[in-house]
Amino acid sequence: MQKLITLSIVALLLLSGCGEHNHDEETTPPKPEGGAVTLWTQKTELFMEHPALIVGSEAKFATHLSWMADFKPVTEGTVQFTFLSSDGEQINVTVEKPSSPGIYRPAINFRKPGTYQLTIILNGKVRDTIIVDELKVFASEQDIPETKDVPSSEQQISFLKEQQWKIDFRTEPVRRQLISETVRSVAEIIPAVNGEAIVAAPFTGYIPASSENHLPDPGEIIQRGASLAVIIPSAETPGGSEDFASRYTNAETQRDLAYREFERIKKLYAVQSISDKEYQEAEAALRRANTTFQSLNMLVSAEKDSSIVQGGFRLKAPITGTIAEMYVVPGKQVNAGDPLFRIINMNTVWIKASIAANDIAKIINPSYAWLRLAGLTEPIEINQRNGKLISTGSAIDERTRTIPVIFQRSNTEKFLRIGMTGEINISGNGKHPGLVIPQSALMEEEGRYSVYVHTEGESFVKRDVTLGAREKERVEILKGLEEGERVVTVGAYQVRLASMSSQLPAHGHEH
Repeated sequence: MQKLITLSIVALLLLSGCGEHNHDEETTPPKPEGGAVTLWTQKTELFMEHPALIVGSEAKFATHLSWMADFKPVTEGTVQFTFLSSDGEQINVTVEKPSSPGIYRPAINFRKPGTYQLTIILNGKVRDTIIVDELKVFASEQDIPETKDVPSSEQQISFLKEQQWKIDFRTEPVRRQLISETVRSVAEIIPAVNGEAIVAAPFTGYIPASSENHLPDPGEIIQRGASLAVIIPSAETPGGSEDFASRYTNAETQRDLAYREFERIKKLYAVQSISDKEYQEAEAALRRANTTFQSLNMLVSAEKDSSIVQGGFRLKAPITGTIAEMYVVPGKQVNAGDPLFRIINMNTVWIKASIAANDIAKIINPSYAWLRLAGLTEPIEINQRNGKLISTGSAIDERTRTIPVIFQRSNTEKFLRIGMTGEINISGNGKHPGLVIPQSALMEEEGRYSVYVHTEGESFVKRDVTLGAREKERVEILKGLEEGERVVTVGAYQVRLASMSSQLPAHGHEH
């Protein structure tokens, strides 16, 4: 019984203690949250933050303005703020200059509650007007309805305007556009047919080491028929000197004799002193003699300059082009057929791609492609103005299961070099509508692609995307984005670094 009485007294003391509430220790209720507005016009980006708008309470608007031309802050010019309520209440405030680069801070005292439309007129190096609808002003804090935050499955990344303004930064909206089906592959730059020649020794001999025997330098451009070097037939090779020299001399002599004989026959034929048969035989003899001589004279001509060596022959360039390689060692004997020079005409090149067999049906008769090469920021276009399709292979390579596709392109810019490899994108047979963003917005990690979506002025989210067709600087997004959302096209790496920070950066301005 005594124990029961004791427990009852303790319970009464506890109850009395709970009933004595100390109001001094009561926590202050949180202030109602304000709002933020992010809008884009053709000229300006607006990001504006403000507290809860209550009649009689001064509201400061942190208005961030950026130029869309370069996404840099507005640093000069006046801004007029006009608040107009649905019942005609109007408040006008003009801020002469930004308090800091890009930020204007008007302070407004609302006299009446209601829904206001805000018109912002910027008078700077560019004039622009921005309309903000549905700003709600309340009579008191008690009139502000409670809002429940809906949890987001996406982690918000804070990247302040002050950070954006300090770097090269840009965003673009996701647009629905027509885009071609494309096929990607690795391509190699190769010489065009008749655009490469190997000049070989026509006989066994040597190239004299003489100051008069000028040899071209690797990389030098040389014209068709120009001298490459003088080569002397080797007297030690059985029949070498006598054979080639005599063949050349005999061919040249026979050509001259045939020419003179034809000229004599032609005069007699003109006065009908000989028959048609005799004329035709003389004409055929001249053609044979000329062909024989030209076959020897095509790459060499007899050297007449005794300052080098008599009996030598001057090698001639068979095509106009660049000396790509030279295998000549002056004074060293060369054998007939040994390569001496490699000449490549770089004015026109071929671009050879190996296309997977499964993709070849997508690019029947393609007329447009672009090539990306290391070290070049812009792609090399292949279109009807500067190139054409040469061939599409008709057989599949059994080892690689690919089909060769070859384009020809003019190379007047001299960007392309033989042996270069790069990524080629070949435009397909037709266009289809799709959600399109610049390829510069893509971030690749272990074969997966993502972008950073600009959800609000200083807030971003990382979004994984599924890619579709690619066309030059654009890429189709099959999954992950909605039309109208803005993605970071320049500066995405800095946003990524901000997302990896363990602590959100502090704001550099008042809110």
